[in-house]
Amino acid sequence: IVVDASLIDVWSILTDYDNLSTHVPNLVASKRISGAPTGNAGDGSYECRLYQRGAQKIIGFEFGADVTMDMTEAIVVAGKTGPITQSHELDAKLSPAPVSSSSMFPEERRINFKCVDSQFFSVFDGTWRVVQMPDNPFTGEAETTVSYTVDVRPKGPVPVAALEWRIREDVPTNLRAVKKAAMEVGMSGVMESQHSSVNAQSSADDSDQGTFADFILDYENETLGAYLE
Repeated sequence: IVVDASLIDVWSILTDYDNLSTHVPNLVASKRISGAPTGNAGDGSYECRLYQRGAQKIIGFEFGADVTMDMTEAIVVAGKTGPITQSHELDAKLSPAPVSSSSMFPEERRINFKCVDSQFFSVFDGTWRVVQMPDNPFTGEAETTVSYTVDVRPKGPVPVAALEWRIREDVPTNLRAVKKAAMEVGMSGVMESQHSSVNAQSSADDSDQGTFADFILDYENETLGAYLE
């Protein structure tokens, strides 16, 4: 799908791992779990373990599926891979213009995912691909292509044909949702949301500490009063 937004706006949506369920339909949960991730989300070398729960209707029945995946980011510039800091160095070597705007060597970013645990799937592996295209010649606006591929193999007595049909229906819907989020939310919206979440958590922690301190003081006062009596 072609998105009327910059690569970084699309990338920011796809790497907003803990909030993907707010951007992508049929996802009811998305959160990073277990262990320390490698790098920083969106840096092009980031790795993390992600739990997601989806909900779809198959043959009239509600089908909820949990899957835990290892996510691995990659940046490909003229056939070479590396984190964002390295991609800028490659830009300077390959062309005086940024590679992301070059039609000869467009920058491609990928998120590879591999199922590591699921009650419903033996395989749920694939890739998100994001490629910066030349600016629209008529509007001058940035354009980016987004693609999604997945290999799915269900466990147990699941109607395979119905599942395949459901996935084929859902993928275009999800791509359109990513497009909408990239155009309406983008990098600035994601950063603002993350900043607000950090501030909210900080306020909650401060409030908890205040309550604990009040409790200690009250307890000490009561103990002291009982002692003086």
